[in-house]
Amino acid sequence: MDSKQLAEAITYGGIESTNFFNGRLLSGEDLTREQEANREARRRLGQAIGSGIAYGLEVSTPDDVDTRLIPVVRIEAGMAINGRGETLLLGQSIQVSLMRQPESETTGTPADLFKDCLPPQAGVYVADAGVYLLTMSPAAARTGRAPVSGLGNITASCNTRYTVESVQFRLIQIPLTAQELGPGNAKLLRNQLAYKCFGYEAVRSFIADLFTAMPEEYGAVDDLPASRLNDCDVPLALLHWTTAGGINFVDLWSVRRRLMQKSAAQEWSVFVDERRTREGEAMFLQFQEHMSTLLKEDNPHTIIAKDHFERLPPVGILPIAASSLKGFDFMNFFQGVTYREPVYLDGARVEALLRYSFSYAPVELGSGEMLWLYWVSENAQQILKSILPVQTSLIFSSGQMPFAAAPRFDVSHWNYSNYV
Repeated sequence: MDSKQLAEAITYGGIESTNFFNGRLLSGEDLTREQEANREARRRLGQAIGSGIAYGLEVSTPDDVDTRLIPVVRIEAGMAINGRGETLLLGQSIQVSLMRQPESETTGTPADLFKDCLPPQAGVYVADAGVYLLTMSPAAARTGRAPVSGLGNITASCNTRYTVESVQFRLIQIPLTAQELGPGNAKLLRNQLAYKCFGYEAVRSFIADLFTAMPEEYGAVDDLPASRLNDCDVPLALLHWTTAGGINFVDLWSVRRRLMQKSAAQEWSVFVDERRTREGEAMFLQFQEHMSTLLKEDNPHTIIAKDHFERLPPVGILPIAASSLKGFDFMNFFQGVTYREPVYLDGARVEALLRYSFSYAPVELGSGEMLWLYWVSENAQQILKSILPVQTSLIFSSGQMPFAAAPRFDVSHWNYSNYV
């Protein structure tokens, strides 16, 4: 280890940029080095901001496409930052074919830009192989021709006018067992995949023995080898793709995360860094996304939670069937689950309840753990006074969380409160 003095310039890890001065002879290499210095500065700023989705980049299957015949997904415009701090921008919504073209037909990536981010997974994708992770990573393309000097004004491979920083998408197969992918597990698969990605088991094992080392990397995405997934990639969604059913579901929030800074602490990072909070947000959003899919079934009021879920987030919101509006029947949905009869909750507490839940463990449906159930007072009042149908909302929360509906004197309405 080298010894240094106070106020001495330490150049380890410093960015080298070209020193310009009058009379210096410049080459293309000098200017390229300056461009790379600027890119490195942006990467470091991006790493400080954190990796993840900044906005947009939602993935869905087009309504007018049979994905059994034409396997494509729609990706909305948006921005993300990868683990290397590189900003990835998709400027407009596009459809992406999941059938990879032969390598000779793909657009090449310039060797001097993003060379560490070349797609490592070769070969073709095989439908009916199971579940895939859709990722976005940086790419580059060359456009236009620039005038040159000293080359006889002939066309050369180096005289492109622009290098365009762009993006590319690829699929990475998630290893699953034949039992997990079997028809008998079809209803539970989506929920199981989500909690594999959340790394729930690793966190639970750590909490059972707090003086063991919590691994920095955990969950199904982190478990993928670096040869298939690396810091260049930003996960966007999980796809369950089969020959018979096409794309059966697209699940965003099992792998999608908001921008998340790296931990400044090694020990106890599970309690103090942003990752677990982001995963708590994702648990809630993943459940709500899953529920919106189930709501499209013919008779959602007959759905039983245990048929589709092994775990629930600490807090979730159910649309309840009423009048002409589709929804769930909470007595059917929570069949076989211990819960307290619903009581009224003031709307002013809904946001706090939800945000507070991001630090709680998910609910194991097979454990017998009790759930609190809440009607929202303002929602019930709106239903009574509105001419048009209003969707009834029911909030459930983990029994491990404090009871949220204790009435407050001079705040709560007596007829929308739970009095002992």
